[in-house]
Amino acid sequence: MSTSTTPAVPDRVELVTTDVDAVRPFYTDLLGWTYADTAALADGLPAAELRAGPAPARWWTVFAADDPATVRAAATSAGARLHGDDVHDPLGGCFRLGSGATAVAPGPGRPCWYEYMTVAPGDADRFHADGLGLRATVPPGAPDDSYVLLTGDGRPVAGRLALPAPLATVLPTGWMVYFAVSDPDDVAERAPRLGGRLLAPPRDVPTGRVAALADPAGAVFTVLRPAAPALR
Repeated sequence: MSTSTTPAVPDRVELVTTDVDAVRPFYTDLLGWTYADTAALADGLPAAELRAGPAPARWWTVFAADDPATVRAAATSAGARLHGDDVHDPLGGCFRLGSGATAVAPGPGRPCWYEYMTVAPGDADRFHADGLGLRATVPPGAPDDSYVLLTGDGRPVAGRLALPAPLATVLPTGWMVYFAVSDPDDVAERAPRLGGRLLAPPRDVPTGRVAALADPAGAVFTVLRPAAPALR
């Protein structure tokens, strides 16, 4: 099996939804976004790209790699299917692969962390190691490997969560983007009034305080008040 030796790392996000104009007010009211063409801005800095596309609505994590061709070959060897820049992994998750890093600057309303959600953690860790060059590391003090950090070039770039039974019924397999907010409880309370859904109520986890939401079109994301400033 070909293994990627140059890691691909989460770099930015794109929302693909059937009606971009219909969801813009939701994110404006919830996260304070403004817009310039396809770009969503938080405090004037890029937060995400919004693009029209077929249902289901989905937040795509875009990975950056210095050598995308090598990563594509390794991901394919590890069981992924490719469709242009879209990579569909063998566990049911998907992501996009780009060249060069344009990492979003940390800050409120912008991506601050990424995690892979799965009910097959061992298979996920093998795919990410072989296909993306990311190694699973159990955080110091963790009681087990239900949550691991995915490291590339010696630093954590994402996490992998083994979904417990209650969450596995409401959160999809695959990559989850976390948007930084100062008050997840407030965001969770407001989202349903704006047409979204609260999928998992606010709770404290090792990375901070989180709540999982879906926008009015069904695209799933998480908001996070980070416990530590150095996740990215």
